[in-house]
Amino acid sequence: MFKMGKVSRILGINSQTLYFYERIGLIPPPQRTEAGYRIFNQLDVDRLLKKATRLSLICVLRLKEISLMPQW
Repeated sequence: MFKMGKVSRILGINSQTLYFYERIGLIPPPQRTEAGYRIFNQLDVDRLLKKATRLSLICVLRLKEISLMPQW
């Protein structure tokens, strides 16, 4: 099981970004410990890595499209 800080380091993003993704429904709410800490299992982390990879690819493709526009 991984706490939020560890997951954010694995993904290379800020913990606040993960909180935001949870708040807007981009990721499902993770399990919580009795103390209320968010925890993720390996499957959760793998899914987040896949989503992050897809989002990054989409951003790169959009940036490429923008760079090919005539005004650039």
